[in-house]
Amino acid sequence: MIALLGQTVRDEIVHADGTEEVRCGGAPVFAASALASAGIRGMVVTKGGDDELHAELSRRGLPVLIGPADETFVSRLILKEHGERDHELANLGEPFTPTDVNGWARSSLENAATIVVGTQWRGDVPPETLAALHAFGRRIVFDAQGLARPGLGEVVPSGPLDPAWLTGVDAVKFSDEEAHALLGDTDTAAMERADVPIVLITYGEGGADIWTRDEPDILHIPADRIPRLADTVGAGDMFTALFAAALDQGEAPRAAAHTATHGVAEILRLRV
Repeated sequence: MIALLGQTVRDEIVHADGTEEVRCGGAPVFAASALASAGIRGMVVTKGGDDELHAELSRRGLPVLIGPADETFVSRLILKEHGERDHELANLGEPFTPTDVNGWARSSLENAATIVVGTQWRGDVPPETLAALHAFGRRIVFDAQGLARPGLGEVVPSGPLDPAWLTGVDAVKFSDEEAHALLGDTDTAAMERADVPIVLITYGEGGADIWTRDEPDILHIPADRIPRLADTVGAGDMFTALFAAALDQGEAPRAAAHTATHGVAEILRLRV
């Protein structure tokens, strides 16, 4: 089973046609949708949000465990044509703590073979919380999105990466912007600097790269281009979850990256 750990986010969306909506966002909602659509067993472990957002999250098809929190992470996005967007963080919510991991979330995390960590900002899952997760002895697949976001305001990826932020992680996923900010580049030397056995970098409709310690030559995986696609929100979260699930089902890392890349494309086609 896959455990999806991440904040329930209030996404305030302005679409390219000027219409506005509030919807449930954050790594768990998109990752849960991807796993459910593929028929993969999973469990969402989350905090933040309200009854309306939790109801939307529950409709994604996976069981949901909600921990206590007084604050909710708020993300505001202005969507443009061709998948571009302006993005700002309006509220940071409450970080996951070792007390969360070893308290209300413990049984769900211990029952998982793989834990997918989706972060929203740099302090979301701090090193001491990651150490508590690592102590369970489960595979940890980490989406580095939050590590490139130091705090409130306009989202402008920044670094550099502190290796302590990824201690004990088995696989990490960066977008190309996040990789440039945190690792300094997207080449082999940059991937090695992450100090994680498996490193993935996604390029939107440009596909993905994968590097592993066992196969240090970077493999590029092209993605199918989807015309007229404006809403790519959550694609990275879906990719990370599908990659983790493919590993969990016994696929080798490179094959798992192929599975994730093409799985995300199939989901995004439904948004055209």
